Parts: sequence; structure tokens; C-alpha cells
Amino acid sequence: MKRLLLSLALATSLSVSAVAAEAPVTDHIPAFQTKIVENGEPIAGKPGQLRDFLEMRHTRGFSKAVLPDLKGKQVALDSFKGKLVLIDIWASWCEPCIRTMPAMHELQKKFNHDPKSRIHILSVSVDDKVKNVQKFMKKHGLGEDFETLIDAKQVIGDDVPLDVVPSFFMLDGQGNLIGFVRGFVDWTGPEVIDYLNKLADKYAGRDY
Repeated sequence: MKRLLLSLALATSLSVSAVAAEAPVTDHIPAFQTKIVENGEPIAGKPGQLRDFLEMRHTRGFSKAVLPDLKGKQVALDSFKGKLVLIDIWASWCEPCIRTMPAMHELQKKFNHDPKSRIHILSVSVDDKVKNVQKFMKKHGLGEDFETLIDAKQVIGDDVPLDVVPSFFMLDGQGNLIGFVRGFVDWTGPEVIDYLNKLADKYAGRDY
């Protein structure tokens, strides 16, 4: 894998609870290799739960894939202009995802349906079959209001590595990558909400 992708994989410590997944082979030049703008000083006061989250020195490109939701509606990853977007990469066979999903669901309910929200939580399953996702949701009590896209062919992996799930990618208001963390993360607690709002203050309204 190219040097920059390797540096991404090594830039943050990988949780022992992370689950390895087979990454697709591609000749595509990853969007992550494109530096766009400098991000300035990292935001202070990062909560302990997010100690492994890396706010990068430069904003980099991210996948512009268009993926279906559970009802077949096509959603572009870069269609949330003016919002900080937290992309949660998960799979039904991923044990750490069982612990992560309830928190993602709560964050979705808090941010995604508030018209004034500057934050959007976007879950993306890398399962190859929708029925597996539906079974997972039913088994673990995720209601019909839980929102997830399906990346059955792992096209996002053309631009960032998907060899660990769960993985979380933070996008600015232009749909580009400003930070990431891989492996299990506890997204609960008011301090997490405060930190997301600080990231939104810095990155949601970007215009470059």
C-alpha cells in the first residue's frame, strides 16, 4: 500500500478490540493523498474517550462515493455541505461495533433531525448483503430510525483504508477529511458532545 496510506494506518494506535477486514485491491490514486488546506492548531480539551482521535495537520481528500441506504435511496457522501460529518464504518460481523452502535444511534437522534444542527452522523456498513445488516439491527434493538448506508463493494476503501472496523472519519463542511480514529471508541458523555461542537465550530462552515 502506498506510503501515505501506510502512514494513515500507523498514525494512531489500533485498539486491540478492532477487527481486521480484507481491503479491496485497487489502482485508484487515493483521495487521501491530496492535501487541501492547513488545519492550524488542534483543538484543545480532547476528551479521554477520544484520545486516539487524530486531528490532522492538513485537510485531505475523501471519497465522493454515492451509496444506497436500506431503502435503496442513493446518498452522496459529500452532500452534507456546511456540516461536520462523522462517518462510522461498521459491519454486522464486527464485535466492537455491537458496543458502538447504540452510541451512534443516540448521536444520530441528537444531531441528524435538528434543522439547526451543524453535525451529521453517517453510518456506513461494509456488509455485502443488506439482509445481514437488517438482521443485526433487529437482533441488537436498533429501530427503523437508525440510518446506515451500504458500501457492499467497499468503494470508500479506494480512498482511505478500511482494513479495520469500526473506523471513524471526520469530514469538514466541504466533505473532506480532517481527522480519524480506528477501532472501538466510546462516543458517550457530554464531553464528547462538547468536543464535536468545537470541531463543528472550526470545520463545519469552511469555504475554500
